[in-house]
Amino acid sequence: MRSARAKPRRRPCEPFLEPTEQSASSRERDGVRRKDRVVSKIETSLDFLNAKVRAIHSRLYEGDRLNELLRYRSVSELSGVLLDGAAVASPATLERRLVERYAENLSLLWRYLPAPRDRVFIALGLRLQIENLKVILRAHAAGESGPLESLPVIPLPEPYRWPQLERRGPLTREQLLLAIPEPLVRMSAAEALVLYGEKPIPIYLEASLDRGYYSMLLQVYEALPAGDREDIGPLVALELDLQNLVFVLRSRVNYRLEAEMVTMLAARSMESRRPAAWVRTAAQKESARDIIAEAPVALRRLLAEVPAQLPEIERRLWQHYYGLAKTAYQQTFFTLGCPYAFAALKRMELANLITVVEAMRYELSFEELLSRLLRPMR
Repeated sequence: MRSARAKPRRRPCEPFLEPTEQSASSRERDGVRRKDRVVSKIETSLDFLNAKVRAIHSRLYEGDRLNELLRYRSVSELSGVLLDGAAVASPATLERRLVERYAENLSLLWRYLPAPRDRVFIALGLRLQIENLKVILRAHAAGESGPLESLPVIPLPEPYRWPQLERRGPLTREQLLLAIPEPLVRMSAAEALVLYGEKPIPIYLEASLDRGYYSMLLQVYEALPAGDREDIGPLVALELDLQNLVFVLRSRVNYRLEAEMVTMLAARSMESRRPAAWVRTAAQKESARDIIAEAPVALRRLLAEVPAQLPEIERRLWQHYYGLAKTAYQQTFFTLGCPYAFAALKRMELANLITVVEAMRYELSFEELLSRLLRPMR
């Protein structure tokens, strides 16, 4: 791979959403629109699901299996490996297929779980729908009235579809909000439209929806049995801290938002309906180093030697999350912790696979590609 034209860094673990020149009909021919398939639940035990997850884990692209992919030099070669022989030439199409497969893996886990455990995997899959919603709300605020197929959104399988959003023709604001079935996300979307309408700064829309997502995740977490909460709690807590630290850095350093607005838009803590005390204090700071100094001790130590640049900070934080997920997966056997940690590992796999595709697309050097891949660390 040659070092060529510069490309802004994609935020780690952010689902890839980009317009392509494919029409809706060609996407259907490519098999992208598989969302109409009805998925039924399968009653089984958690022991069975954990055994199934451990069997699937051997096919994860990490370590040596991930390194093997780095020898491919074209998207068609790489897609042939990743899509079981179904080669595609477009980087955007391959990335979409990878996101769809990730959603299908989450859907598989959901199928084998009864309530309230299944709601956790609905929440994890709806993270992708939140990214779709960001695109849809931006288009709505801009007055764009084309069909959903004209927007760069990812078609999702059951149970992550929101069918009312797929109606043809323009939706009024009221219709758009009513098409969102999750109450917490609906409230956040209404807030996002107001804030973004008053001042069209992307972070207003994105942060409002992210806050709604994390409120939903914590709601389903709180409904779990105590053993499940104990095993997945550290991963949930770390993701919340990671999300809030990156948000405060972006909002204060990049966007120069007022501290009150930052506090209002930050995700709630696990202990209360408000952001954690450290988030409220960090929102008062202006420099990256001063903001990091207010973060939890573990994150401060982790970032002590990292350059005060957001891409490097995010990468180190996600690598820490990756390491914690790997440890949780290896040490959890009898609770929801095993499939939850596996879903976290699949998320890291997706981020790395998209990074490999992006490296091909922008002709990055081999060294630059290696510097962007996520590796587990503690």
